[in-house]
Amino acid sequence: MFKNGSRIMEDRRVRYTKKVIKETFMQLLEKKPINKITVTELCSQCEINRATFYRYYDDVYDLMEQLKSQYVIDLKAAISISKDDYTISGFTSEILEVILMNKELSRILFSLKNGKDFLNDVLDIAHQKCVDKWNRYGKNVPKEQVGYISTFITTGTIGILNEWIQNDFKESPSEIANLIESISHYGLGKIIYGE
Repeated sequence: MFKNGSRIMEDRRVRYTKKVIKETFMQLLEKKPINKITVTELCSQCEINRATFYRYYDDVYDLMEQLKSQYVIDLKAAISISKDDYTISGFTSEILEVILMNKELSRILFSLKNGKDFLNDVLDIAHQKCVDKWNRYGKNVPKEQVGYISTFITTGTIGILNEWIQNDFKESPSEIANLIESISHYGLGKIIYGE
């Protein structure tokens, strides 16, 4: 019995330590680029020793990679549930909720050079679901155009997400999801010119 209680306490301490490391790391990233952050500085601000840090991470780049990997896993999980009525706004709303729950990390990742590349995996899943739906409901898109359409929707979506994040999440996730779906379904002509 004591072993289990001890193990639970240890797990709790590990989670707490990792949480403090991640939060402090993100605070530092808001002030300076990753190449200017040292393990010594991070540990000092966390009030932990370097051995504790190295128990979980190789260096600050490994920490960043683990944060990014978990974020992608969360994003993929948000859209992995297969739905027959799958819509662009449906998957976008789910992605936006994850982004909103991880505001600080989202800001940091979207501000990094090539930081948005991590979204390509997630959007590829969403794209495949949309193509499957187009094929299922008889709205077959010529195969030679699928890549162009996918690129347009994907890069446009990433641009809108970036703008939303830079504007400090001013609109609700459903407003942004509806905007992305409107542009994807009807194009800019209907939105801008009412056509």
